[in-house]
Amino acid sequence: MKIFLDMVGCRLNQSEIERMALDFLARGEEVVSNPSEADLIVVNTCCVTAKACADSRKTIRHYQRETNAEVVATGCYVSAFEGQAFELVGESRLFPNESKDALPSLITGINLPRDSFFVSGKPELGPRSRTRGFLKVQDGCNNYCTYCLTRVARGKSRSIPADEVIQQAQQAETSGIKEIVLTGVQIGSWGKDFAGEARIADLVNALLRRTSIPRVRISSIEPWDIDDALLGCFSNPRLCPHLHIPLQSGSEAVLQRMARPFSAESFRLLMLKIQEKLPGLMISTDLITGFPGETEALFEETRAFVQEMDFSGGHVFKFSPMVGTVAARMDERVPERVSHARSQELRRILQEKTRRKQTAKIGAAVEVLWEHGRENRYSGFTRDYFRIQTTSSLNLSNMIGTARVTGLTRGGILLADAPQAPEPDEND
Repeated sequence: MKIFLDMVGCRLNQSEIERMALDFLARGEEVVSNPSEADLIVVNTCCVTAKACADSRKTIRHYQRETNAEVVATGCYVSAFEGQAFELVGESRLFPNESKDALPSLITGINLPRDSFFVSGKPELGPRSRTRGFLKVQDGCNNYCTYCLTRVARGKSRSIPADEVIQQAQQAETSGIKEIVLTGVQIGSWGKDFAGEARIADLVNALLRRTSIPRVRISSIEPWDIDDALLGCFSNPRLCPHLHIPLQSGSEAVLQRMARPFSAESFRLLMLKIQEKLPGLMISTDLITGFPGETEALFEETRAFVQEMDFSGGHVFKFSPMVGTVAARMDERVPERVSHARSQELRRILQEKTRRKQTAKIGAAVEVLWEHGRENRYSGFTRDYFRIQTTSSLNLSNMIGTARVTGLTRGGILLADAPQAPEPDEND
């Protein structure tokens, strides 16, 4: 059977289709990079916003309309809106999150323990192929943020045992992957559901100790999960000096309505601690504008707070009322035009911060993992997570090298000199 995998949403969904591809390969199936070749198409869906839900439906319909393959759906949209998903694909083609890990077994009828196989090589996923490897270390969430459906869609926090994570990292290393990205819904909660005192810093240290992958990167992590032990991990140069820490709002009143279990002041203190201990660490963030009850004065608190923080960039989302959340039932809705204007203002501030940090790199030599190539054009990320582009007649894909930053595009991407071919060894 030929199988094509696609996803909507976050890095966690990316990590899941990468793992699913390996699971199908281990069962003797073929993973293809073109949906027109597939007998079966799996879509891993998302429900983080109304747009993500719409994109999930659109993706499913696209493959139903444009291919002759059987289309099955899994993921958060399926779990949160099972009735709608049923109307799209039918009951036999629905795999809610609780059965996602078993999907390859259920489809093929071949049971195979997840830790009993080793597949060499990295599956080709077409448009979803990535040079970096995304490793799921945790799933679910124990928080009750009033705007979020994740707990409904994915359940309580569950950690993946360290040995299984390390086995996946070792497999990625054998496949030639140069950077792994640790993903999850709330990765900072890793280990808290185990007996004992295991925490995310222990997992990071174990990965650094038991693998030789040149780069390990931590994806989004909540501010209350960042402690001295985790910050201490950055003394190892293989851990990329970047953290994405969601703020959501700089207003104490709005944070309380969101039921975020921290304050703006505690976030400020965390930022000061990081600046003191790790001055070179880049920090990006997430923000939500137009949350119910966000008055002009409360938005000004957020605007001033974001202006104060030393962010390297971030994402701004307009509040999206999701059926099934507390926030969807709240009064004092912010008009769309106001929410839009506020999101534009926060994006402007973050873009200015990003540009200042990027401009400071011009003329400097930076380490880059080159990821994509088309017509001699390559792009990749610096260790501190700035995208950079170059042109080269060499094949740079999945190569780590040093590049000199020469400029910055209007779109906010660093430019680098064309890397040169290595000089021949005198002993050759």
